[in-house]
Amino acid sequence: MSLFRPKDSRYWWYSFYFDGERYRKSTKKTKKAAAAVVEASLLASLQQGDAIELGRKKPPVLRDFSVRFLDWVENTQQLTPNGKKYYRYGWRLLRLSRLAGMRLDHISQDVAESIVFQRPLLNRKKKDREGRHEETKETVTCTGHYTNQALRTLKRMQNKAVEWKLLRDVPKFRLSKAPGRDRMIDERAEDELEQAYLDPVKHRRIKRLRQQAWLVVVILQDSGMRPDEVFPMRIENIYWDQNRIWVPEGKTDNATRFVPMSDRMKTMLRPWCGSKKEGWVFPSSRSKSGHLTTIAKGFQAARGRAGLDKKLVPYSARHTYGTYTMEKSGNAFAVSKSMGHADLKSMEPYQHQELEPLRVAINQRNQRKKFGQVLVKFVSALHAQDRSRFVLDTNLESPGPGLERELSSMA
Repeated sequence: MSLFRPKDSRYWWYSFYFDGERYRKSTKKTKKAAAAVVEASLLASLQQGDAIELGRKKPPVLRDFSVRFLDWVENTQQLTPNGKKYYRYGWRLLRLSRLAGMRLDHISQDVAESIVFQRPLLNRKKKDREGRHEETKETVTCTGHYTNQALRTLKRMQNKAVEWKLLRDVPKFRLSKAPGRDRMIDERAEDELEQAYLDPVKHRRIKRLRQQAWLVVVILQDSGMRPDEVFPMRIENIYWDQNRIWVPEGKTDNATRFVPMSDRMKTMLRPWCGSKKEGWVFPSSRSKSGHLTTIAKGFQAARGRAGLDKKLVPYSARHTYGTYTMEKSGNAFAVSKSMGHADLKSMEPYQHQELEPLRVAINQRNQRKKFGQVLVKFVSALHAQDRSRFVLDTNLESPGPGLERELSSMA
């Protein structure tokens, strides 16, 4: 092994042969000792068979790398159908940005966080050969959720590049701030939604679809399941005698679990499933999967008829479950497990602290002191120059009449 410093460079370079191939590159270190560490590390990785192609070949451009990445997405068994769909659309967002023409090792944290992503508008009246809506030439600026989808896809692509020894490491970058799904379905909103779904309608199919969508909302709210866990529900996974439902797979490793079945769910599911012992709970002849895949349009229509906030979405029902069960039980572990979370940190959005108990606690603390004395100190600090104006009765548990008159005149 050999280290040298070219005349026109401030960095030390290494140059050596391994298995008949030459390795020559800058260490990016100005001190020889530090450069020797880099050289030794590379040699160790070569000896372990973990040589990174970056030492001999430049990393590919993101657009070229996407061909291999999308092929992996289509053929891997590690991703669910929704996961594959997520990364495919994430690449569509990346494809329209300047990141697509950059080399993988040139996409730094600053570059990734500075991109303003655009997404194409879809022509809902036309579909391509694969059954997807065609893209129009018109684009709009991505919201936080779409931006994060593009960034997560980029991060997954970079991780695969490291795994395939095309990139040395992955830069860390922060996700965009996106509004959370923090809307809850309170009792009033629930009553109005139910009325909107179950309003009399003559068309039999529309009536059936509305009943189905309302049942999905009830299951989301009473069991805490994700929408993508409710749609593929199977009758054989419903344990009627035990009042629980088995979720065989889902978004995280902890998604495989039992969830509770409320009395309301059971009462509605029994006649819906009828005498069938197996099969989809929500079958769909129009879906390739054979089961329901969304209630988005129907929910939007019902929400509009009910005059509710547009930020209310089907996922709000799951958020309502997490918030209410957390408030009543205080058992973060049990609630987290029932919702299939991979980490207890995921419970933070559901910990909505009620202000009234906090206010009562402070009032109880203050009652242990003489209320008049507390006000004396407070008013004296605010009006140190005019203390003679206030006539305070500090021997009473409540403000004296003089203080009450003075405070009322200040209001």
